[in-house]
Amino acid sequence: MCDDLDQRIVAALQINPRAQVAEVGRILGEHERAVARRVQRLLDSGLVRCTADLDPLRSGFGHSAHVRLRTARDCLENVRQGLAGHPEVLNVAAVSGGAGLLWYHLLVEGRPRLTSPLEEIPGLPDATVLDAHITLRPFRTEAEWHAPVLTTEEEKRLRASLVQPLPGPARRHDLTPTDRRVAEALTRNARISLTDLGRELGFSTATAGRRVASLLEHRVLRLRTVVDPAALGRPVTARVRLKVHPAGLETVGTALSACPDVRFCAAVTGRHNILADVCVEDETGLYGFIVGTLGALPHILDCDTEMLTPVSAPGSTASDPLR
Repeated sequence: MCDDLDQRIVAALQINPRAQVAEVGRILGEHERAVARRVQRLLDSGLVRCTADLDPLRSGFGHSAHVRLRTARDCLENVRQGLAGHPEVLNVAAVSGGAGLLWYHLLVEGRPRLTSPLEEIPGLPDATVLDAHITLRPFRTEAEWHAPVLTTEEEKRLRASLVQPLPGPARRHDLTPTDRRVAEALTRNARISLTDLGRELGFSTATAGRRVASLLEHRVLRLRTVVDPAALGRPVTARVRLKVHPAGLETVGTALSACPDVRFCAAVTGRHNILADVCVEDETGLYGFIVGTLGALPHILDCDTEMLTPVSAPGSTASDPLR
């Protein structure tokens, strides 16, 4: 687990993955060289990785679904490995204590294929889909979550140097081949300098900067610092499925997206029409979230909670539609 300063540095990089160490040190009140050493250690150890995600809907890349399935216990590991190794599966999580229950996040290019999510993944023995929730409206992605360990003023200063999205509702922005090359480079390393990015892709530094800014302004690319919440003192992860009255979907989704315990939240199809992933310090914290946060929100008609154990796909980014 990270110490207090490591957690503050990681949170700063979660807010602004491209923040320079001098900027992080200045905002956090720490010496630049100390921050540089810690950032390098965190990156070299693999505990932290700075990458980028394409928004599948806005980029025109595809559609996503969160699929819940059941398999026999003696087949669980084979199914889990089969899912984790499939290029269209972004992440996999086992339901703690559940008899052969798994969740996986699937990204596919064609909408019709979402109607039969297991057909595209051959060799899964005795697996039965229980629910397939197609994403309709993301309220918070994992790329937007950060550990709540910084002051409001520190967060504000870190956000000041971010590329701001264009005003108005986000629309589909079809990627050019050059856009894809820029996105792929940032997926490998979101902290690459504009000079190195331009050299790698044959651009000038200024052109590289404009290309990156355009993708961020149109909200088709999201910079992201990947870290296990357990390393930040939040080892308990749960998926909450909510049945919300249609009139309250926006209200509930917006409220949950502002909660520091919520790592992911989206409106989806199905009887339970909001999914949210919660990461907290312990089971007491999860109970407090259910009673205090969910209990205070109107329009919630039903709630189902499952503890999750994440399963990392070998070599995957766990959220990389460019694979």
